[in-house]
Amino acid sequence: MKVGRVVLNRFLLLLAGLLSLIPAFMAVAGCYVSYLHPSRQPALHWLGHLLPILLMLNLVILLLWCWRRSRWAVVPIVALLNCIPYLTSIFNWPVGKTAPPERKVTVVSYNIRNEISKNILLDGQAFARFIEEQEADIVCLQEFPAGGAVREGLIVELTKLLPYYRIASQKPGSLIVALFSRYPIVEMQPVLFPDESGNISVWADLDLGGVKIRVFNNHLQTTSVNQNRVKPSFNLGSTYEQIVRLKRVVEKNGVIRARQADAVRREIDRSPYPVIVCSDFNTPPSYSYRVIKGRLRDSFRVAGKGYGYSYRYLRKLFRIDFVLYDPSVFRSTNYFSPELEYSDHKPIVATFDFTTDSASSLFLK
Repeated sequence: MKVGRVVLNRFLLLLAGLLSLIPAFMAVAGCYVSYLHPSRQPALHWLGHLLPILLMLNLVILLLWCWRRSRWAVVPIVALLNCIPYLTSIFNWPVGKTAPPERKVTVVSYNIRNEISKNILLDGQAFARFIEEQEADIVCLQEFPAGGAVREGLIVELTKLLPYYRIASQKPGSLIVALFSRYPIVEMQPVLFPDESGNISVWADLDLGGVKIRVFNNHLQTTSVNQNRVKPSFNLGSTYEQIVRLKRVVEKNGVIRARQADAVRREIDRSPYPVIVCSDFNTPPSYSYRVIKGRLRDSFRVAGKGYGYSYRYLRKLFRIDFVLYDPSVFRSTNYFSPELEYSDHKPIVATFDFTTDSASSLFLK
């Protein structure tokens, strides 16, 4: 009887160990799925969206195996170690102190959510005070209001601080982005997307007191998770239809977003000037993030502290807003993302120093 119990325990332990391989493999695949274009095997990209849950599951499994003092603990450990690049994209703690900037430029990127009924707290004066407190030089806004008192109030108040501005959209009725600047805007052009999603990206050349830089303001295709959230019910047929619809919409939007990222990347590569990229990617670090980032630096991963998220809903699990920059000219010295209640996103405040030999060589001749 005792021998049979030992055999059963060993079998159950082996079975539990083999089962723990499943979330480990899923987490590792989710960390590296960004190297696969979403048009190929789009279902695999769900692993990227589910990564926070998969990592927490592996952590729980690791604690259980440690409690059992089992060698199977190596499985979640290997999975978590393979996901370090992703973990550093959501949690960061810089080592040492950052030297203060000699020639400071502060950039704010913020999706302010243009649905007036849902952002009635967005008061132009209050938001302008926030921008003034941050000593912002460049402000990139996504989902800028199409009209009404909110739009006019923002323009009036922000131009008191940042006199140069441009507002753009792909077509009437589509999403709008806006750029406000303390420095003259020399030129601004849209990035043409190969779809009719209504999303938009623009670049603008700014003259920073004798140095030209190119700023990108992007609002990529949404996942539509919130709009198609599954509401379980006793009607299994209805629940199943909701799941299928959510899967289809998210995968379709992932492909659209990837094509938009490819278009933005081509424009970055063509830029004759050092770039700063402000973006609502509408996705955590993924194919779109990897492609647009390229050799640019992520201001959070350089100067951010602690747990970084920018989307205030979905349990605050996702960082989908980014400020990227050219490290050959700029140096990130500070990153700040306060919990404002104007929008479902958090603003990103990134401060840079560009007093370098590389920047000096770019002074207008």
